[in-house]
Amino acid sequence: MRLILALLGTFFFTQLCAQDYNLEALESDIYQYTSLEEALAAPKDSVYSLKLKDRLKEVPMEVFTEFPNLQLLDLSKNRLTEIPPQIGLLKKLKKLILFKNKIEVLPAQIGELEDLRELVINQNELETLPDEIGNLKKLRYIDMWSNNITRLPGSMAEMWGLEEIDLRVIVMTEAEQAEIKNLLPNTKVELDQHCNCGN
Repeated sequence: MRLILALLGTFFFTQLCAQDYNLEALESDIYQYTSLEEALAAPKDSVYSLKLKDRLKEVPMEVFTEFPNLQLLDLSKNRLTEIPPQIGLLKKLKKLILFKNKIEVLPAQIGELEDLRELVINQNELETLPDEIGNLKKLRYIDMWSNNITRLPGSMAEMWGLEEIDLRVIVMTEAEQAEIKNLLPNTKVELDQHCNCGN
């Protein structure tokens, strides 16, 4: 059965690679492994999508070292407080989902995910983003609502491909919102109504 799934995964992956960007196909057509044990039992090159929701407090190192073709990693709804720097090893990752954890900081190595297109980090405890996030030139969408972020790194002005960023459910002043909009003039920025706090 695993051999059949691996062959099907290879077929769909070949079709996926023929397209420059199709995360919908990646999420719907590629077999998604939902346990680390199952993924480790499969041929390493056949694991493209991994979804681990086991109330994890830390990410197993095998996630970063054993799956060279991993393109979608979903670690949402766990108890993570940090993402290790080894995240930078996932050079083919296209979508990273980390929502609903307790993450306080992202490592600088997230800037090494050169092929990343979507970053979902909402409902965490982030206060800042690393400057290196500006290296993600292919990133098109960031979802970071319900964090504590009120200022973005200046390096994000160089993210030419960024189409949309969700910053709702974050208390900001009018000045802070204006600063973000000026930083990303060509990006759709979703914000809640500003407050007069701190003015």
